[in-house]
Amino acid sequence: MPSTGEFSGRTTVHVDELVDVARIATPSSSSEPLLGVWPGLPGRPRIIRSARDWLTEPQLVAGGFGVTTVPSGLSPVLPPGVSLLRVDGAPPGIRRVLVARLPGHPAPAITTVTRAITSTA
Repeated sequence: MPSTGEFSGRTTVHVDELVDVARIATPSSSSEPLLGVWPGLPGRPRIIRSARDWLTEPQLVAGGFGVTTVPSGLSPVLPPGVSLLRVDGAPPGIRRVLVARLPGHPAPAITTVTRAITSTA
């Protein structure tokens, strides 16, 4: 969120407050066309700006053009003028991780990576 404006000074926001908020998104692919739009939010997002890369999105947020989603681990690299707020009341996100490999017995490295992914998923 922009550090100034409707949600300034807050640490949380309820999902219902985000229904009509202007969003910034990044086109991804035909199967997932908008990164930065939380799929669990009710209704259709109001996309007002589109950025070609993720690093542009926080700059647009800092400029007051809208909001976007970011992993909380990226907070140290967010520009001045951007605040992270926790979203309460939203359904949990579902993340799928797929591993593709050649047929046959997997190499030890593939087995190690697959175990690591499935143990933390």
